[in-house]
Amino acid sequence: MEWPLTQARAAADLLTGGPGARLRGQIIASPAAFALARDAGQTPEALVGALAHRLPLEGTCFSAVEAQGGYLNFTLSQGWYRSVEDAALLVEYPVQKGQYPVTLPDYPASIHPFDWRLLTLLAKGKAPSPGLAARQDRENPGWLLRYTARRLAAFGGETPPKAYTVEEQGLLLALAECLEQAAGSLPHARSLLRAAEAVWRVAPQRLPPRTALAACRVLEQGLDSL
Repeated sequence: MEWPLTQARAAADLLTGGPGARLRGQIIASPAAFALARDAGQTPEALVGALAHRLPLEGTCFSAVEAQGGYLNFTLSQGWYRSVEDAALLVEYPVQKGQYPVTLPDYPASIHPFDWRLLTLLAKGKAPSPGLAARQDRENPGWLLRYTARRLAAFGGETPPKAYTVEEQGLLLALAECLEQAAGSLPHARSLLRAAEAVWRVAPQRLPPRTALAACRVLEQGLDSL
């Protein structure tokens, strides 16, 4: 399966005829004009404007392209964001609505094995203190991730596709990174944390049920893998 971010980078490279397109913020940036300019004896800035106007975007995963600083910046389409949800919903993890409690546990909590593992990965191998591993707040990203997944499970469900807000697009981009990294081996600890934090920038109860379910599947699989 070609994951959404891989597909977007490959599509940009195909359109521009040069390699090296990558995700920068919420756009796919292609440096292809730098190689073309060198061969043509021009500056990249002089070339990208004309290139941006004649690139055929119809039928691609992009809705617009803009020339900026020698780069061609591709805006990802609503259809591409929908493809991220579709890919996330294929993650095989037995998520059921209402499966988990959504209330905060009492402090002090026992140390969860996943918390210890994630904190060690984030600290580049340094073992966390038992006190930090047992904390139930943002000081402990393991707890934040587990609680986020449980909250999402309460809101998850199927709804028809729709237009995504800027906040939802940020969440879906974080999920796309998780999916791509998990395809090769274990999901990257920091990517999982970014996805959990992106959920709270929207607020779980305001997420469309389909999006909540997709995010829940990715976070739960990441927790299980770690």
